[in-house]
Amino acid sequence: MSNLVYLMSSLPSLKFGEAPPITMEEFTNDAKDQLSAKHFKQLEPLDIFQSADSEGKVGLKSIGTMLGELQEDITEIRTAKAQRRTPNLARLPLAVINANPLEREKLIMRWQWEELDTIQAGKMFSLTDVMVYKLRLQILNRLNSFDKERGSQVLASVVNPPKKKEE
Repeated sequence: MSNLVYLMSSLPSLKFGEAPPITMEEFTNDAKDQLSAKHFKQLEPLDIFQSADSEGKVGLKSIGTMLGELQEDITEIRTAKAQRRTPNLARLPLAVINANPLEREKLIMRWQWEELDTIQAGKMFSLTDVMVYKLRLQILNRLNSFDKERGSQVLASVVNPPKKKEE
């Protein structure tokens, strides 16, 4: 328990929309140093972009439920679009339906951040707290990776691919 308290007390606070104040590598190293092998083994495979690890396990049932329901809603959005109907979303806010892809991604990340508030409530200095921190750090890294110029270059290369020179 005291290692969890020390770890959480030593980590910088995270705020949605701001640049991550710590790298994932730094967080992982700190967690590995402070957590028991058992707790680190539970934390290590946790990923906000996958509902389960390679063995089909999720660190916490509530996190697994959130990620699973998110995947169901995303599948419903895609299916409804293909069928030209309005999606019937279980958890995501309706604003994601009409948003452009970038804004939709940001809205989904904001929703995940808020859901993590609910999961974390009342679980200070616990493994849940550390897991939520890791997931939030992953969200911030993803959010911070969006680069308008680089995105424009990727789009241009897809829309107008360079022609191969014939030899």
